Amino acid sequence: MVALEEAIKAVKNCCGVTSIDISPILADPGLFAQALDDIYQMYEREVFDIIITTKLSGTVFAAALAARMGKGLIITTCVKPTDGYLTEDIEGNSGSFSVGMPEGFIRKGTKAVVVVDQISHGRDIKAAINMVEKQGGTVIKVSGFVEVSEINARKKAIKGYPVESRLFTEDF
Repeated sequence: MVALEEAIKAVKNCCGVTSIDISPILADPGLFAQALDDIYQMYEREVFDIIITTKLSGTVFAAALAARMGKGLIITTCVKPTDGYLTEDIEGNSGSFSVGMPEGFIRKGTKAVVVVDQISHGRDIKAAINMVEKQGGTVIKVSGFVEVSEINARKKAIKGYPVESRLFTEDF
């Protein structure tokens, strides 16, 4: 079997930042199972109530992990402020926009983890964390299958939260 590091494709996007294509892993059932096992091991000893993910950073691994662990899943997505949703504004490369999370699924004392396919700038992850905390929940850990090291989100946008990634862009 091909190593996960060998299956990933790293490409420079229009801004010169590395973007990760995990399609070869998702297309191969053996590699996908291996990747999911690796992420599962990050959480098998953690005590938490729900998984949060962001549509901007990828939901595939979060959804698979939620199903495997019997946990609920909340996906934040780009929304216009509307009733029933908490929103956070994000400054992106092409302007500002809002991401939202449906209200009512996080209660005071809820322990959440954030799981994404790729950690890059981390602004969407930080927005998700803020929305969990506004509802009285706590984010106990953030993880990504791949982390774009050159952006260093763990020391910028998501500083102060435990972060774990399976692969880093310098690995391939």
